[in-house]
Amino acid sequence: MRNDARQQAKDAIAAIVADGRLHASADFTSAGIHPTYLAKALADERVVQYGRGIYFGSWEQATEHVDLAAVSLSYPGGVVCLGSAAQVHNLSNEDPPAIFYAVDRTKIRRQLKVGPSVPVQGVYWTGRDLEVGIEVRTVMGVDVRITDPARTVVDLLRYRKKLGDEPGTKALTDFLRDRHGTVRLLWRTAEELGCTSQVEPFLRLAEEVVEAIPPPGYAPGA
Repeated sequence: MRNDARQQAKDAIAAIVADGRLHASADFTSAGIHPTYLAKALADERVVQYGRGIYFGSWEQATEHVDLAAVSLSYPGGVVCLGSAAQVHNLSNEDPPAIFYAVDRTKIRRQLKVGPSVPVQGVYWTGRDLEVGIEVRTVMGVDVRITDPARTVVDLLRYRKKLGDEPGTKALTDFLRDRHGTVRLLWRTAEELGCTSQVEPFLRLAEEVVEAIPPPGYAPGA
C-alpha cells in the first residue's frame, strides 16, 4: 500500500507540472499530495522550486519573465512597475536590481518576499494607482499585471526624486522615438493619476522637441 501511495503521488505531481505552468503549493495540497512527496520530487529533480511555494516541472519549461510571473503568483492583484516595466517595454537599457512590484498598501505593508532568486522591491499604492494604465500578460499560466508604456513613463518621471532623472528621461525619449504613443497620451495618463504638476516640465519639453526625435532605425546620411 505504501508503494502504491508513493507511485500515485508521483504520478499526480507529474500530471500537475506537465502543463508548463507555474504552480503554488496549494495546487499540490488540493490534489491530496502530502508535502513529503513533493519534497521527494524536489530531491529527485522531478520538480523545480523557483521561489517560496512556487514550482514548475523543469528549467526547460521556464520562459522569459518567469520572475515576474513568480511575483504575481505570490501576490495576486499587484502590478509590475517602474524599472521592471520599463525593461519589458524596452524603455530602459538597464536590468533593475530587483523586481519593482506594486501592491495595495491597505492590505500589504510588509516587505515582499518570493525567494533568494527573485528579489523584489515593493511599491505601495492604493486606489487608481493600481488601476490606471494596466495591461495583462500571461506568463507560464499566470496573469501578470504590468503598467503599460505610457503609464511606465509617467511613473518614472513622477518618482524621479527617488530614482533620479535619467530613467524617466530615457523612457520618455524611447517612448516617443519608438512610437509607443503620443505626448497627449502621456498627459492623459498623468491626469488620470492626478500627477500632472509632477511631470509637466518634462511633457512640455517633449511637446517642443518631439518632432526632432529620430524614428527607429534612423541613420544620418542614409
